[in-house]
Amino acid sequence: MTPTVFSLDRNNAARTGLRRALLAASVSLAIALPALGTAPAFAQDATYSADEVSKHFKQLKTRSLKPAGGTRALCIGTRDECNPNAKPEEGGQVAVSQDGGKTEGGETEQTLVVDPETNAIDAAFNLLVSFEYASAKLSTSAQANLREFAKGINDPDLAKATFVIEGHTDGIGSTNYNQRLSEDRAQAVTQYLVNLGVSRDRLKTVAYGESRPKVADVNDPANRRVESKLVLEQ
Repeated sequence: MTPTVFSLDRNNAARTGLRRALLAASVSLAIALPALGTAPAFAQDATYSADEVSKHFKQLKTRSLKPAGGTRALCIGTRDECNPNAKPEEGGQVAVSQDGGKTEGGETEQTLVVDPETNAIDAAFNLLVSFEYASAKLSTSAQANLREFAKGINDPDLAKATFVIEGHTDGIGSTNYNQRLSEDRAQAVTQYLVNLGVSRDRLKTVAYGESRPKVADVNDPANRRVESKLVLEQ
């Protein structure tokens, strides 16, 4: 064997060893990558805080129990029924503002409208939950918001309060489809809150499809929403 041949064999052996080392490193990396892929993603920031949720409902609870003159400042009926002089161009179910009660800051308080069907005070908290397209699967941001919402309504001062979870859609699609979709989405929100520790008997789920738009244009995306309302204490 000549020195030249020996030198080539040695180089070939070195290259073979290098290829084996690289292959081993590739296999190790391939094994490690799935584990990295299953690591928890960064938590999604919520749009609102638990404190904002509890403050909203505690204020409503206080106002609903507070007399205005000889009676509580309540109106049983739809917003339109409770405010017959509202301007049509305001759109949707317009807000009520005929009460003469005063807040601590001196502003005129609005009359609380109570839905005759659910007995819920019509001062909704928009849960700001989004879903995957044409489905009831909650998005990551929706789950973050609902975690804060669950903490908020589990405040000790709201321990005996009950809430209505309302599903709404816009007018795109058939009426029957929108009704089913609003039902599925409201149920998905309710179940998620239960999974987070909210007692199921504190939640009532209703769905209105496209029948209760938030704004006058029924096809406006603002009408696609899930809201929660405080049930009036008797």
